[in-house]
Amino acid sequence: MPPSVKTKNLKFETILFDFIEPIVLLYKAGKSYFIASALPSEFGYVKEYLVVSVTPKFLKRYFREENDLRFLFVSAPHRSFWKMPASEVGKDTAKVKEFSGSITEDMLPDAQFFSSSHTHSYQTMANTYSALETLFIDGNWEMEDFGSFSRKYRDLYAFEESINKLSASTTSVSLKNKIGKAFNGHTLQGGGSYVGLFRELLNSLPKEERYDLKRVEYASPGRIELQGKGAVFDALEERIKNMVSNSQALHDTYVKLRQFMSETNLLNISTPVITVSQTTKDRLEVDTRALFSALGLDLYDTIFRLTGGNVVSTAKISMAIYRRVKQAASYFSEGRIAYER
Repeated sequence: MPPSVKTKNLKFETILFDFIEPIVLLYKAGKSYFIASALPSEFGYVKEYLVVSVTPKFLKRYFREENDLRFLFVSAPHRSFWKMPASEVGKDTAKVKEFSGSITEDMLPDAQFFSSSHTHSYQTMANTYSALETLFIDGNWEMEDFGSFSRKYRDLYAFEESINKLSASTTSVSLKNKIGKAFNGHTLQGGGSYVGLFRELLNSLPKEERYDLKRVEYASPGRIELQGKGAVFDALEERIKNMVSNSQALHDTYVKLRQFMSETNLLNISTPVITVSQTTKDRLEVDTRALFSALGLDLYDTIFRLTGGNVVSTAKISMAIYRRVKQAASYFSEGRIAYER
């Protein structure tokens, strides 16, 4: 007897694109999503759909137009394929059969078909200002661990989005001034505590675009749900993964900068920048640029300008960012947090 074919029941979510007939549809089963794309037919009407499973993370990226529909069928991780007859369209629950054959070119969606081409909206994914980031947790956690991780992630979120706001043409002058004041305000005079910098940056952002810890499901395994701007979460993921992969090189670059600042008494909060020699400033710039570069941030000139040309404050901001990325990344390195399960 031939082996039985695996089947699955999918809950209908919405039609994403139609042209006379539904061409692209969205389904869901549990926490996974499924996109059905019409297969070409010699009969002049749709007879069958190729269905691909999509993780919530990559579906969000698709709706933010960070990849096209074809990418979900060709390159997205953890995908599986199914077939669905057209007779299942219109049902609240559609039955699909697992497809293990070869995926040929004519079965795939056209390249550069983005979510902006949809004929129907899907509100769950439509608002890029309130994207939900799910981080999967495991192992042993204390309550203070959740607070510590959330604070570091929140600080990095505030910094990342503030820099984005400064370069966006749609940002108001008043908001840009407010962000600039945080970098050049009283909290940085003499190189004081940088906790206030990140707090002021977060407070300057519109409420609907701020980071928010929505829910913690404490279990082994469990999850942390964060709400904020999707593109910022994607950028933070890059920073974290870079730290995990290149931790020693980043550590060495950080230590080199910190040791030089210690030797020249620049870690002393009472040291005014006007007392620093040009030779010291030049060396400080080189080491600070190196740390920003290692972090994946081409930001030296921007931060230097925001601090009013204060090379010491610029260096200390780079170190503050490093420490927060390192502390947040440590949870991933330990295996206690993961972006994918």
